[in-house]
Amino acid sequence: MTRPPLPLPWKAVVEASAAPVRAQRHLAALRDLEGDAGVDLAGFPEESARILTAVLAGSVRLSNLLRQHPDWLTDFADPERLKAPRRTEGLRRQMVAAVAPALKGGPRAIALDALHELRLRELLRIAARDLARLGTLREVVTELSNLADVYLEGLRRILWKEFTDRFGEPWHRSADGHWVRTPFCVLGMGKLGGQELNYSSDVDLLFVYGDEGGTYRAPPKAKTRGGPPNPALPNYQFFKRLAEALIKEGTSRGVEGGALRIDLRLRPEGDSGPLARSLDSYENFYAEWGQPWERMMLLKARCVAGDESLAGEFLEVIQSFRYPRSLGAGLLGEMAEMKERIEREVVRAGEIDRNVKLGRGGIREIEFVVQTLQVLHGGRNPFLQTHQTLQALPKLASYELLEAADAACLAEAYQFLRDVEHRLQMEDHRQTHTIPSSDEGMELIARLMGFENRSRFQAALQRHTQAVRRVYESVLGTPQSRTNTDPFPDDFDDQEHGWSEVLRQRGFRDPDKATRLCRVLVEGPGFGHVSRRTSELGRQLLQRLIDLCPGGDSAHGRLMLSDPDRVLARLDSYISAYGTRSSLYELWTARPNVFEHIVKLFDRSEFLAELAIAQPDLVDELEAGAHIQRQKDATQTLADLRHGVKDADQHLWLRRYFQTEFMRLGLRDILGLVEPDAANLELTGLAEACVQYALEVVARRHRLREPPFAAIALGKFGGAELVYGSDLDLIFVAPDSTKNLPRLQKMAREVLDLLSSRTPQGMVFEIDTRLRPDGEKGMLVNLLRAHATYYRQHAMLWEIQALTRARHVAGHGPTGKAFEQLARVLTDFRTAPPLLAAFAPDWRDQIARMRARIEKERTPAGKELLAFKTGRGGLVDAEFVAQTLAMQHGWFEPNTLKSLEIARGRGALAADDADTLLVPFRQLRRMESILRRWSFEGEAVLPDDPAPQYRVAVRCGFADAKTFLTAVSQWRDDVRKVYLKVFPPVT
Repeated sequence: MTRPPLPLPWKAVVEASAAPVRAQRHLAALRDLEGDAGVDLAGFPEESARILTAVLAGSVRLSNLLRQHPDWLTDFADPERLKAPRRTEGLRRQMVAAVAPALKGGPRAIALDALHELRLRELLRIAARDLARLGTLREVVTELSNLADVYLEGLRRILWKEFTDRFGEPWHRSADGHWVRTPFCVLGMGKLGGQELNYSSDVDLLFVYGDEGGTYRAPPKAKTRGGPPNPALPNYQFFKRLAEALIKEGTSRGVEGGALRIDLRLRPEGDSGPLARSLDSYENFYAEWGQPWERMMLLKARCVAGDESLAGEFLEVIQSFRYPRSLGAGLLGEMAEMKERIEREVVRAGEIDRNVKLGRGGIREIEFVVQTLQVLHGGRNPFLQTHQTLQALPKLASYELLEAADAACLAEAYQFLRDVEHRLQMEDHRQTHTIPSSDEGMELIARLMGFENRSRFQAALQRHTQAVRRVYESVLGTPQSRTNTDPFPDDFDDQEHGWSEVLRQRGFRDPDKATRLCRVLVEGPGFGHVSRRTSELGRQLLQRLIDLCPGGDSAHGRLMLSDPDRVLARLDSYISAYGTRSSLYELWTARPNVFEHIVKLFDRSEFLAELAIAQPDLVDELEAGAHIQRQKDATQTLADLRHGVKDADQHLWLRRYFQTEFMRLGLRDILGLVEPDAANLELTGLAEACVQYALEVVARRHRLREPPFAAIALGKFGGAELVYGSDLDLIFVAPDSTKNLPRLQKMAREVLDLLSSRTPQGMVFEIDTRLRPDGEKGMLVNLLRAHATYYRQHAMLWEIQALTRARHVAGHGPTGKAFEQLARVLTDFRTAPPLLAAFAPDWRDQIARMRARIEKERTPAGKELLAFKTGRGGLVDAEFVAQTLAMQHGWFEPNTLKSLEIARGRGALAADDADTLLVPFRQLRRMESILRRWSFEGEAVLPDDPAPQYRVAVRCGFADAKTFLTAVSQWRDDVRKVYLKVFPPVT
């Protein structure tokens, strides 16, 4: 019988398909079945014709499946039903209906047939959406994974019914001694766990049951000690048999019959391990024997069938294993070596560039990059804890673990390569990842991928794989980069001279002592009392330390140590204080930035080094929570401090918080995460918050709703220019309505005690109140009007000049603002301030003479060239210029830099002079901060000994002391040049 010709839309869509000849052949075979199928293909809408033709052109296996089940052609009749992914709820309802007969006692064969048919029909629907480009890759892999979940759950329900009917239900004793039913679940790993399944994926499974016990036909009695004596089966046997049955039934019909490829080799102990384990057994195994690859495998663990609560317990139990807060060294190397071994042993000769999964630049390399970074960083950043590759990539970019462009590149490549993989596997449902080598096969894949020809497809493939390989090698390194470049002698025994020579070349002043410390770092203080692994890690860490020394690689220019001897000694002390050498080495190797940060800390700050050694967990805690990345102001800091408001020991709370925050600020500064001026502002904000919090604590003690007086900052504190070790210049001002001044004196002393008293935990800030009226003889707290009277009638000119930096920082707001306004009026010397005894027509000359006295009296004899603060052209020059110009021209700005900027803007300083002054002033202030960060003392003079001069030079970014001192001299000359324009020489 001659078939009538197909309508024109069919002819057009067939010709436009990826394989017109194949599509025409399969279409003809289907038309031969039209009568049996009861489907009129000629009546299909054009869109339906396009979708069906895409299937016929793209998959021999699916075409044959349609010939076996022609009634399924009805699924293509309405294209609208294929345009959206299937809801899991609807799929589950179909599964429940399929297995219902078996659960009601009927033959399981009928239920299993229905379950298998459901799976095959859904595979056809998903593939049709995929080949017709109606679904995205994410939709397709999610649907494939959901289908596998539902299929496995259906099998579990059928087999659970059968096994419990035969052996009874499994029970175990709970922690409180009661008998409870033992739950069971199936966990998906790999692509199934990640909901990234492909058409021919192995389905990696783990079987988990709750606890050891036995199966009983009747519930065990709660009061029966030890339980009924004769269970039908112990739990481990019951669940082993259940797992065996599920595997057998899941695979018995073969993949052509809709079965899964189930793989159990990822379970603990692989093929030799039990098929099912209890929750405790899994926990013990991974804690004792878990390997790095198993961490990565467990990243994707997900409940796919059975008890979800048990699966949740399993994931909680393994959480610290799969997402450790610190991880052993060599993960990057181990993962790279594993991938290279796959390339050598698994990928067949000649396929390395055609295997889109295991080859160079393939899917596995993307997964290795993502999973390695997740294992390394996910324990400290829960946001990274996702089981899907495409979801993880933008998150890794957000945490700057991957460049945003690289993450986008990997995401694009992943989707492209998975798309290729799907078209390879749908061809004949083969578990292949290799692009055909023949021109014909390559041409078909190119057309199925939407390319005009194989050349364009190959160009796109090469672009993606090269990009993946580039990112992969940037994260895991190249084989060449992982070769041993260790410059050290092989051992310490009888090779001390070789070690000393290497260390001498790297800038160690005492290489013999350094050699001894290196040996302790590698071998431990008891020589031989550390594991081989710890010793290997110690040697790797030592190599990284040496690379940061003069003459080393200097971490690609990011750091050069100024004092390697001291850093090595500090490391030795820190390691001893930390307690567990092995875990610390694991942490530093897994998180190289933490090691480099602490090395730089030891090199840049003696004070912070002592703090880190006293509290060795402090740096780790700051790094773990990414706290050092945060920029905080006084308001945010105060909010943090208020979390300790109910702490019984406020002295301890304040000091602990201060030490943590001070370490955070110091690290931000040392690591260059904040500009020097911003670092001063952050330190000032910490001080403001601490003062305000102390006032609040004292007010609560005295049952007051708010602090009854204002805290006014002067000096560097007032100017928001605090540097390390700065005192806080404060005066306390009470409202004029205050009735009980003696009570306020007591409260002020309590505030000073909270902040300044020395305890075993140190102090918070040293408070200096000597700038108050009448100095140390005056009251700690006085009324606003008393301050006004003093400044107008009794204050000397230098005291009025000090008010140019007055700023309300804490306490009673209206009073603080009123004092600021008073200071604004008193320091405006454009006209003679009314009733101001300190004012005189020659006030500028008086200030100049005052500066000259400071230079003469406060500069150590013979140290003028090194006195960068009080000496000629030092910091005080710039401060006096800013304060005098503000008084002369009537602006009020406590911050020196801002005041000088105002001077430029208002023409009080010529633009060239302002630039000449501002640049060196910033450099000198940065230098002061670097010096004080080291010692936490008031540094005003550079060292005159060559060795410390060199160390200061390196910390300030110079290669040697001579270049550094020349620069300092030039800075000071520039400052003095402008100073002399504002203050002509005085006699």
